[in-house]
Amino acid sequence: MSSVSGRKLLIIAIVCGVLAALLGWAYLKAKESQYKAAYRPVNQVKVSVVVPNTDIGKSQTLKREQVAALDVPSEYLPSNAVMAEDWARLEGRMTIMALQKGRPITWDAIEQDGVSRFSENVELGKRVKTVKVSKINSFDGMLRPGDRIDLLGSFSAGDVGLQQQPNYADDVVMTVLEDIAVLAAGREDANGHKYENYYDRTTPDGFNMNFSTLSLMLTPAQVARVELAEKSGELVAVLRHPKDTSSASLGQTTVSSLLDPPPVETVDVVLAADGTLLGRIVGDNIVDANGRIIGKIVDGQAVDLDGKVMGRIVRGLSPDDPILRMHEKATVVRDAQGNVIGRVVDGKVVDANGNAIGTVVDGKAVGLDGASLGRVEKDVALDADGRVIDMRSSQVQTQAPSQGSERQVVLDANGKVIGYRVGDEIHDANGKVIGYYRDGKAYDLDGKLLGEVSTALLDANNNVIGTLGEVARDADGNVIGTIKDGKLVDSTGKVLGTVKDGQVVDSTGKVIGKVEQAMLDKDGKVIADAARVVRDADGKVIGSVVGDDIIDAQGRKVGTVKDGQIRDLSGQGIEGANVSLQQDVAQVVRDANGNIIGTRRGNTVYGTDGKVLGTLVDGKIVDANGNVLYRGVTVGLEPPQANAPNKNKRSDASRMIQFIPGGTGKDGVIPIQTLRLE
Repeated sequence: MSSVSGRKLLIIAIVCGVLAALLGWAYLKAKESQYKAAYRPVNQVKVSVVVPNTDIGKSQTLKREQVAALDVPSEYLPSNAVMAEDWARLEGRMTIMALQKGRPITWDAIEQDGVSRFSENVELGKRVKTVKVSKINSFDGMLRPGDRIDLLGSFSAGDVGLQQQPNYADDVVMTVLEDIAVLAAGREDANGHKYENYYDRTTPDGFNMNFSTLSLMLTPAQVARVELAEKSGELVAVLRHPKDTSSASLGQTTVSSLLDPPPVETVDVVLAADGTLLGRIVGDNIVDANGRIIGKIVDGQAVDLDGKVMGRIVRGLSPDDPILRMHEKATVVRDAQGNVIGRVVDGKVVDANGNAIGTVVDGKAVGLDGASLGRVEKDVALDADGRVIDMRSSQVQTQAPSQGSERQVVLDANGKVIGYRVGDEIHDANGKVIGYYRDGKAYDLDGKLLGEVSTALLDANNNVIGTLGEVARDADGNVIGTIKDGKLVDSTGKVLGTVKDGQVVDSTGKVIGKVEQAMLDKDGKVIADAARVVRDADGKVIGSVVGDDIIDAQGRKVGTVKDGQIRDLSGQGIEGANVSLQQDVAQVVRDANGNIIGTRRGNTVYGTDGKVLGTLVDGKIVDANGNVLYRGVTVGLEPPQANAPNKNKRSDASRMIQFIPGGTGKDGVIPIQTLRLE
């Protein structure tokens, strides 16, 4: 067998190398083409659609100058977009919803047939009435179709049934309708038809519109109301924000009311759990400092746009209340004179210019040189410019901290705590098991009774500052005694009656009081201006405790508290929840308009006069006969003085009385006089 020469091997190697290089090059080119194809932009098919070149309101006729053609990728278009070639079919039709500038117009936003009659834009069940209002006194022609207005009326007192006042002008202003939709306005309606032709030769151009006509979308009953108002006086249109749902209780404003100081307009707000101002309540909207809607009032609760509860509602604040200027709460450092020299940010002390001037070590502010800067103060209210706000004059003081926490304890004969209940075990102060809990009683390890099991209020050092007991209140809400062994005992130890079905009856069988749970101090007296509340792990109030139930702000049962265990309606324990006593507060009950009705103690609602009104059930106050007295009520923890009747009553015609002086004067019989109450 002949061997292959070295020359031939070299040639073979070269050929193989070239072949390998060619194959490698071909492979890389194939991969390159593959990746290029993968990352090559897809050839988009664009189509020309009709878009508004300006915002177009509802009930307006589409005109050529209002729209433009725009090329848009077909995959990004809604299936019912109007193509540019279909403009001839679209022109002259009426919009049935507002159109946004630059967004493709869809067929479902337009009347399906060309609108030939204005009446085709009237909602079913509604009517359109055209009214004439004073242009100068209203909006001077700035109104547009789709806007919303309030209609006020200026009348003579005699025309609306009020007695003429001899010493005052005979004018009265009142609200006719609120939050009314404008279908057409100004010189022409949405179809371009003229509605007014009024010539005033005293004007520079000889033609001026002193009056405007408004076509309003109304119910039949509202049409009748406007018709009467139009014939009896002069209408004034007042423009309002389209999202404003608030109602103005104007009542009847007479000339005599000008002698009164202007009525105080109160402010309703929503506060976070730490007392920070979240926003103001306008109608059913919650508005932040920039005027943006950040939430709604739903079933008496403040919820954000995701439906989550935001915080607590506080109503009736003065417009100059310091809390309305609050921007945030921060931890600050004060020097020896009490001046704020900086704020704490991420453990550093920063001055007004943002420069770090020290750090916080073990709760103390230390400068860069190691010297003390001053004292650290938490939760200080600051305005938008970072200035400290003096909150001492605020109607909403910082929510008082919970005075201790509730816990089931074992008391000896002298009332001293000898153990704490933990599930079915009794622990001492060091956590050592000293007994067991069975059938509502505490036993030691030998099976002997340890002491009395009681729900107690403990301070930070585990000292008892109150115990849960039962008292009886009379019909006026006054405490008439405490319940001991099923009997009502007064402060002298005298037995006044016995307990039967939650009520106390005397020896004659007469009901003299109602039993309710209350936190008692060491002297056995009810701790005043306090409420037992349940908070979740984040410190938010879940509800107040009524008997063994947890009741929310609308009077709905949302859980139970029994034998120290906090559970939801499904029987599951609420992790991290605790019961505490909130002092310096009252459970203030307000109606759907925010007016104070009274206070709640237990499950009973007492009026501002102290009399029993009824019970709160699912947002309604129901009297003893089952009649619903109020609907949509809410309960909030507020300072006790908030229960005082509202002194800021609006001045209106209801403050007028008619007086018959009798006798005669120079003009004959003295007529009936209308006097204003002071």
